[in-house]
Amino acid sequence: MQTGGVGSRYDDYWAAQLPQIRAQVQAAASAGLAAMRVPGLTRLGARQSWHGTADVLGQEVAGASGAHARSLGNTVAASGICRPWPGRAFRFTVSAAGDMLTITATADHRRPKGGPAPGPGSQPRPARPADGRRPGPARPGHLPAAGGGRRADAGEFYRILDQLAARLGGPRLLRECTGRSGCPPQGLYFFFEDGENRADGAGRVVRVGTHALTATSKAMLWGRLRQHRGHLAGSDPGGGDHRASVFRRHVGAALIRRNGLPEDLLASWLDRHRPRGERASQEPGVEREVSRHIGVMPFLWLSVPGRADRGYLESNRSHCCPAFPAG
Repeated sequence: MQTGGVGSRYDDYWAAQLPQIRAQVQAAASAGLAAMRVPGLTRLGARQSWHGTADVLGQEVAGASGAHARSLGNTVAASGICRPWPGRAFRFTVSAAGDMLTITATADHRRPKGGPAPGPGSQPRPARPADGRRPGPARPGHLPAAGGGRRADAGEFYRILDQLAARLGGPRLLRECTGRSGCPPQGLYFFFEDGENRADGAGRVVRVGTHALTATSKAMLWGRLRQHRGHLAGSDPGGGDHRASVFRRHVGAALIRRNGLPEDLLASWLDRHRPRGERASQEPGVEREVSRHIGVMPFLWLSVPGRADRGYLESNRSHCCPAFPAG
């Protein structure tokens, strides 16, 4: 019997987190991957890195690394949370910083592998489904180093995105997506861009965003993505409204600068109050170019039902992809 040791502290901590873990396991069983915050975990001990994994199949722990992750696996297995999915193996991964827990689900009885699955940033497979998915490629990778820090967290971040891409059938293209393409009701999105690569040549995230961060907002993730995409049909096909989408605003400003267009057009574009005049009349052409540009940027979406969790993940994006704002 444990009497107040580290193991029992971890056990008590994970037992208190079980209601939220249960909800995220259900999300992972549906979408393949889910994430949640684990506030207070790092107060239970001193570690150079909190990275750890636990693999659970039904009510059995298939493997674990680290006392904190082993306690998590044992707590989850004993609770029976994963029992409704006897054909799924769930991997629980604690981040190196000890502040996030990600949950991935495989489609069979095999233990989830540590290496990354196919994901964005390499050569795509030949076929593309008709529902907006862009098949994701396979590329070699590795688990983050045990030492923690920004590099390890970035490696873990992209490894998780690789797994997400594999479970979604590859990155999607926004120009090919509709409200029936399977977008989760609440979550985050991650955009890549051709030519924007990391040191290993794989794709780099250039945009992270979410929605509905206020208690009164009823906005859905697809509604936000639709604003970024612009209009597919109607009276202004290919158009959009960059004053309702910070993403479109930034892309349009970059295109105006890249194309050497007049400074007063840029000033008009950045004016949030819909100015009138000659330059304002040129904005629809920029809107259409923005729609074309964003429409071919590969992206992934991730189901994150909790408003606080979405806000936390978005606000901490700079640790892994610091150069680009959210929106």
